[in-house]
Amino acid sequence: MAIKVMEIEFTEQINPIRQLEQYEGVRILVRYRGRPLGWASVSNNPWEQTISAERVRQTIVDQLGKELVRSTLREQFGAVSEAVADRHLPSISVVICTRDRTDLLKGALEALLALDYPHREIIVIDNAPTNSSTAEFVARLPVRYVKEERPGLDWARNRGIAEARHEIIAFTDDDARPDRGWLRAIASAFADPEIMAVSGLVAAAELETLAQQQFELIYGGMLQHLDRRKTNGSEISVQQLLWASDYGVGANMAFRRQVFAEVGNFDPALDVGTPTRGGGDIEMFHRILAKGYSTFYEPRAFVWHLHRRSAEALSRQLQDNGRGFGAYLLTCDRNRTVPRWEILKFAMFNWLGWWLVRRLGAPGLLPRKLVVSELLGALDSPFAYRKAQLQAQQLAEIEPEEQLESEPQEVAGGVR
Repeated sequence: MAIKVMEIEFTEQINPIRQLEQYEGVRILVRYRGRPLGWASVSNNPWEQTISAERVRQTIVDQLGKELVRSTLREQFGAVSEAVADRHLPSISVVICTRDRTDLLKGALEALLALDYPHREIIVIDNAPTNSSTAEFVARLPVRYVKEERPGLDWARNRGIAEARHEIIAFTDDDARPDRGWLRAIASAFADPEIMAVSGLVAAAELETLAQQQFELIYGGMLQHLDRRKTNGSEISVQQLLWASDYGVGANMAFRRQVFAEVGNFDPALDVGTPTRGGGDIEMFHRILAKGYSTFYEPRAFVWHLHRRSAEALSRQLQDNGRGFGAYLLTCDRNRTVPRWEILKFAMFNWLGWWLVRRLGAPGLLPRKLVVSELLGALDSPFAYRKAQLQAQQLAEIEPEEQLESEPQEVAGGVR
């Protein structure tokens, strides 16, 4: 049965939760003055139409009491406010890459246009579209539209970097819905001049289907940490460096422009739109940390993500995860960011051994067929990586003038 997902600000009035006839429970992201504290779960058995406000509040106190006490004490004992005056906020370019998913893009742009941030631009990168629906929709909005003809998410991301006008560049996806305070939280993390990349919480926007519940609650979702943390690349182990998926994800990431001059742009042989089907985002975080720079994880900079709804789509996603992570490790070897024997050891014992084969034997609540899907993707990664390298080389030979038709043109309401 479905689980209702919602958020509650604990310092504000808590209202009854209604229209629950089709839900077996409610999963609540509890916030205290905007900061995510944790998740509270309220069961709905027997099936009730409404759960009272009193029961909701008591459940939150029972499950998150310690976190609430810490937040209250921090406030009472004069914790410094994290609010920054608008005039001191840096300008941010928001890049959202999409391809033939105009319906999904509409929700993402609605959330982006509602952001509580004074100095920002929004750039839609339309990656090798097969029709004009996205261009026609975006033309009516106060955003910039750019078409990137070369297929591949990392080609689109790199085009976004080239088009961005500001020094901080934030990326999200068309199936993500950034929180209203997303950019303010990103800006607060970049207040530390050592930080070169920021990521944050990625929460399931809905848990309507079994596949969505399996991905978020059993597999582990995307990024679920609720504690802030700074990571210095020069202070972590090789194993921690290679588990780069722990530091950032493409649906919610931001960078200082200068870091791309230091480490290079996204690798066009990785991620969606190529045979590798993934890995471009975590490879960038790996490369930044491998150079000794620092990244920051800020849970207040969070987005809601629309997970795949069907079992078939989830199976394909996990297969892509396996293929993409294998391609990422091969890229680490190609770039010599980590000694080859360290990568081989990590691949055999940590990734294939601990993460995949161990779960194949004891999958727990996750269906074994989904573990098999990810393992099959991992085994295919060397072949996919080879194909992707050839594709990237061919696309890189396209002369700039062949891309002129995709240059943005001024129109009423934005750029297209």
